[in-house]
Amino acid sequence: MKISDDCDQGSRSADVALEVLARAYHALAVVYELSNPGAYLALHGKMMPYLLDSFRNAEAARTGDPHTTALFSAALERVRCALDDVQCDVSAVRPRSGERDH
Repeated sequence: MKISDDCDQGSRSADVALEVLARAYHALAVVYELSNPGAYLALHGKMMPYLLDSFRNAEAARTGDPHTTALFSAALERVRCALDDVQCDVSAVRPRSGERDH
């Protein structure tokens, strides 16, 4: 039982750390967009292709375990959804033309 409890606690800890990281990225994206209008949109368009390429290369080095491949695919889909959510929120806070203080 102790090992199972330790695994559950480790899993919850990792989930919390991932949520904190996602929120920090979200805040950074909003601040980046506010300081450089349009900059996050350009970055967002390059982010997912970069992640997909980097993980494909990492997966190719693995043994080809279908379970690991499924985990990577599910994780990348979650990241894509999170990045899309950030893009929507960034778009909502983007200053409209003429509203930005000079």
